Amino acid sequence: MVQWDGLRKHWFTVTLCVAFSLFFLVSGIMSSMTYSSVVSVQREDKLENPSYSVNLLSNGSLRITFNITLANPSRYVLHLSTATWSVMVQNSSAGSNRLIPIDTAYAGPTAYITVPAKDERVFSYDIVVFDPETLTDLKGFVNYSAQTGHSYTLETIPYYHQFEASAWIGEFGHNYLRESYLNDIVTIVLRYNSVSGVSP
Repeated sequence: MVQWDGLRKHWFTVTLCVAFSLFFLVSGIMSSMTYSSVVSVQREDKLENPSYSVNLLSNGSLRITFNITLANPSRYVLHLSTATWSVMVQNSSAGSNRLIPIDTAYAGPTAYITVPAKDERVFSYDIVVFDPETLTDLKGFVNYSAQTGHSYTLETIPYYHQFEASAWIGEFGHNYLRESYLNDIVTIVLRYNSVSGVSP
């Protein structure tokens, strides 16, 4: 009886403690659910169906195409901060300069690229290589490879493609400068290269 009287006398303090306890309990549950949703998006979203081709044009130039699909089966919209594709040839005979860079395409946050919930977006790149220096390097690669037993042509060289997409989950918006500790949590990065395939 004494305890009940004490509680009645300090009803404001008791109510405040109960309210704060409930608030922190609900906040903890909501945070756990949010984190679980973000992890789910990071697991579900992926790059699929990469394809590429190389064709020698009648004027001696090369046409290189690359396509890849970003699948977003989650219930959240993805906002891409960057999407980068590059194509090159790895030249093991060139000493320290082991790459023949061919082209790079970059889209930054000002492109406002989105992938809707439960949808997908196909990234397509189509370039024509006509730079004489690059074509000379590629022909040199073909000629050197012939001495080592390979029968490459400009079309069958093992071109190396890299693609990377970085995106944030729109529903978990925050101040990206002041709350930078949250950036990694709400960001997903998907990578593909034509040697090792897709990596999370």
